[in-house]
Amino acid sequence: MKKYICLLVYICASIQLGSSSVGKRFMVSYEPDTLSILRNPAMGWVMYEEGWSFKPSHRQWYDPVRFWQEMDAVQAHQYANILYIRVLWNVLEPEEGKYAWIYNEEYKAYIQKAKDRGLKLAFRVFFDNGVPDFVYQAGAHSTLEPPLNREKDKMPYFDDSVFLEKLSNFVKAFAKEYDDPDVVDFVDAYGLGRWGEGHGVTLKDKEKLPFVIETVTSTYARCFKRVLTVMNLSYADWQYTKPIVFDRLGFLPRRDGIGSFWFGDEDRKYLNELFPQKAHIGEGCYWFAFPHKDSTTYDAFKRDKRFKMNSFYDAFTVAVDDALATHSNTLDLRVPYQCKYWIEQLPHQVQRFITHGGYRLYPQSIEVEQQGKTLCIRHTWFNLGVGVLPNRHPNWNQKYKVSFALLDPGTKEIKYNQFDPDAEPADWVAGTAYTYTTRLGLTKGIKKGEYLLCVAIVDSTKGYMPGIKLSLPTEHLVNDWTYINKVKL
Repeated sequence: MKKYICLLVYICASIQLGSSSVGKRFMVSYEPDTLSILRNPAMGWVMYEEGWSFKPSHRQWYDPVRFWQEMDAVQAHQYANILYIRVLWNVLEPEEGKYAWIYNEEYKAYIQKAKDRGLKLAFRVFFDNGVPDFVYQAGAHSTLEPPLNREKDKMPYFDDSVFLEKLSNFVKAFAKEYDDPDVVDFVDAYGLGRWGEGHGVTLKDKEKLPFVIETVTSTYARCFKRVLTVMNLSYADWQYTKPIVFDRLGFLPRRDGIGSFWFGDEDRKYLNELFPQKAHIGEGCYWFAFPHKDSTTYDAFKRDKRFKMNSFYDAFTVAVDDALATHSNTLDLRVPYQCKYWIEQLPHQVQRFITHGGYRLYPQSIEVEQQGKTLCIRHTWFNLGVGVLPNRHPNWNQKYKVSFALLDPGTKEIKYNQFDPDAEPADWVAGTAYTYTTRLGLTKGIKKGEYLLCVAIVDSTKGYMPGIKLSLPTEHLVNDWTYINKVKL
């Protein structure tokens, strides 16, 4: 019965949309598309390069060519929006000033394959035995981090002045190449400690942790002015990161360990304090990465202290449950072998996060009253996803705006557009309808004639062209603008 009611609503809306009536008042309601993958920034499924494709010791499992071969075998790029690249500093700069994006053909080919598949990039540069030799040769000091006590886990002293100077030089060059929101979705703008997660930060002087946090994150903030900056949230350094990083610098919180006890109550509390002002960039817990670590030999999830999980199927389902419960904008399909498991064994969970994860914005209804050349538009918006659009991040500076436009019926060219300063998409959270009234006074520069009245969330840095894909069927769209009705002036 529900199916037929929805069909009737759609037919009525289509009749209204297709009408050439130029009446003084009309209203359009929209039924959302809840299934399609929305290729929007800072949301969706993430493919994951853990840093091992470029590390010789792991090439028995992955290298840059095999990575893409296995991802393509399950068409992972058809489900994901982002390729998250966790990469060691010495891979990107093995010699001072010799950057991989200029000199490393293998790396360049790897990146190009991501672009060819329509993926945005995201980065975390980390340091587990990954500091370039030239940094130590310049006088930086290191330690073997206990309790690991293995040479391959050698860490720098992160408060070493030489280390910080060389890292600053690298970040400047890194940003020059990658501070481009058309290419890069976000940058993990810290990367210190084990696996770049912010714990186990080795220091000469333990009192210098707040200094190091501020120095590194401020360097990223100065250099990256257009791409979103994020930092891993942890109770261990919250007393410093909250005022310095999340409040003053405006970073978004990123959190790993989703769906496990490693993401504890304190971390959840702090993350909740930041929502909905800040979007949550989530990462599922690491359970396995390679074929030899299967359910019979690698079952760490069974020892989880928060969730009851008896199989990888359970563990991955819990990850989606937890991601949605914590308002996550992203979740990782992760590395090729894990991607294969997600796509082949849990397609319904993959779809579940597509439907409910991140943000899915659409105009629920639009009512227009016309008096001569003045249009009074009452518009109501809804977010179907658990996350939020991070429009208030300082590097975006509220660049996404609700805008109404008049399009030429023949050429579909924009003849007029005007945004609503009160309609802020960053405010929209699931479960609430947001209604605004916009007045278009079309008294100057608009020729008499018939136009297509449309609406979109535009990118104001790109000439007010549609910038966010709305959760609507394509038949409602005209050049990515949502069609409302024809108006005659």
